[in-house]
Amino acid sequence: MCNFAGKIPCIMRRKLGLVVLFGLLTMSLWAKPDDICGIWIDDNKDGKTEFYKIAPNKYEAKLVWLAKSVDSDGKPLRDKRNPDKSKRNDLLIGQKVMKMDWDAKEQCYILHYAYDPKWGMTGTGKMWVKGDVMTIKAGKWGIRVTRTMDRVK
Repeated sequence: MCNFAGKIPCIMRRKLGLVVLFGLLTMSLWAKPDDICGIWIDDNKDGKTEFYKIAPNKYEAKLVWLAKSVDSDGKPLRDKRNPDKSKRNDLLIGQKVMKMDWDAKEQCYILHYAYDPKWGMTGTGKMWVKGDVMTIKAGKWGIRVTRTMDRVK
């Protein structure tokens, strides 16, 4: 309990403590840029993608696993639908499929390049990470798709 002479400093300490506590709680709720790093499995559970940092606030992603990774002859799947004909013989596993930057103001990742080898299409969009769930909203030519991925533990 504060006495009269020490009442003002006591009240100030309490308020300062509340401000610091609120600040810590708020900051813990905000996403951190590196939250994206790691391996994620898509919502169809047929592909895993590794997200990694290439520079401050810049990230890329590549395919690291596919449920069906070989063709009917038992050979590794190739990127046969790639719009760039010179890449159609590249292996799907290891293929770079996304490039993004962290936007601190919007608290999301700006997706500059997203490639879906299943359709051979590219697009742009935004991504959010909340805990162990990633939401991706991307599109091209007015067609928008929302997908989710779960962190692989």
